[in-house]
Amino acid sequence: MLINPTMLEQLFCRKYSTDILKFVPKHKPALDRDVDVLKEFIQKSNKIAVLTGAGISTESGIPDYRSEEVGLYARTNHKPVQYMEFLKSAQVRRRYWARNYVGWYTFSQRQPNQVHYSIRNLEHVHNKVSSVITQNVDGLHFKAGSSNVIELHGTAFRVICLQCRAEYDRFYIQDNLRDMNPHMVEVINMIRPDGDVEIPQVKLVK
Repeated sequence: MLINPTMLEQLFCRKYSTDILKFVPKHKPALDRDVDVLKEFIQKSNKIAVLTGAGISTESGIPDYRSEEVGLYARTNHKPVQYMEFLKSAQVRRRYWARNYVGWYTFSQRQPNQVHYSIRNLEHVHNKVSSVITQNVDGLHFKAGSSNVIELHGTAFRVICLQCRAEYDRFYIQDNLRDMNPHMVEVINMIRPDGDVEIPQVKLVK
């Protein structure tokens, strides 16, 4: 038996602090028959492709966008910066980097949860998962140890220069931003799925 009941129990057994769980949307507990269907599917399948979105990271303390009450859109008027906006406007780029700088420490320190690790185990221990396709930029699948991860929207952990296309580690960028903006505070509690935070416009023009 490749997948034992204990493994499936661990998949649905999640113990986190209240602070981490505050972004998890209200939901009904998994039914036994649903767990049985999932178990049977995994046992009969090979080369499973796993597709994940923002919901998988809510139990790591990173909110999603659309969940009722706890999703980003339900709590704020924030909309992510679009790529063409970023390219066309120096002001938009300044606002993006200011918000991203302030939220980076908290965002980058988030850790994988049990679901990330379960997917990793299905790949490396049970040879069931052949690839993970994620919409997330949080890097938590890699932190959990998954190998073949396709990041559809890129990653928050690498930065590419728009002019020369050189690639930089995000922590290197953080050090440079800190040196150039000593008045900015790095640590903040409420982060967003893309890693930034809300900053009043008045602080951006200082």
